[in-house]
Amino acid sequence: MRPILKHMKHSLVLLFAVALFASCGPQSKRSLPILGERDLSPSGDTIYRSVPDFSFVDQDSQAVTNATFAGKIYMVDFFFIHCPTICPKVKKNGLRLYEKYKNDDRVLMLSHSIDTKNDTVAALKRHAEKLDIDAKKWHLVTGDHDAIYGIADDYFSV
Repeated sequence: MRPILKHMKHSLVLLFAVALFASCGPQSKRSLPILGERDLSPSGDTIYRSVPDFSFVDQDSQAVTNATFAGKIYMVDFFFIHCPTICPKVKKNGLRLYEKYKNDDRVLMLSHSIDTKNDTVAALKRHAEKLDIDAKKWHLVTGDHDAIYGIADDYFSV
């Protein structure tokens, strides 16, 4: 259970960062800082880490990949449907962001289920309907357990 709690804490941090970004508003000319690890190329250029290629399935049985988010800002979290503690709070904040940006084509949302055994596509579909969210805007995804946990490690180091 500890790894799940670790990922939930990271989700809160990520959502806080996104909320901070959201408060800048569309009229803001400020640029966001690039956080995370970086390397230098042999020529001295900065090389920033990026999220590796991934492929998951969303609540509408559609493949969701890096290409889904190309050229978009996307907010990411990790959850499981039957989480009685932190997940409802995270989802409440996610719904606030969803409502704020649901008509903004630049912004998408991505929630990875970390309960790959129970959070099937059908379960994710029911959950999305309960939340009243549009799959074109907010993808609830599942996939291979190791791939989900692996991508979490990459997101949190970017």
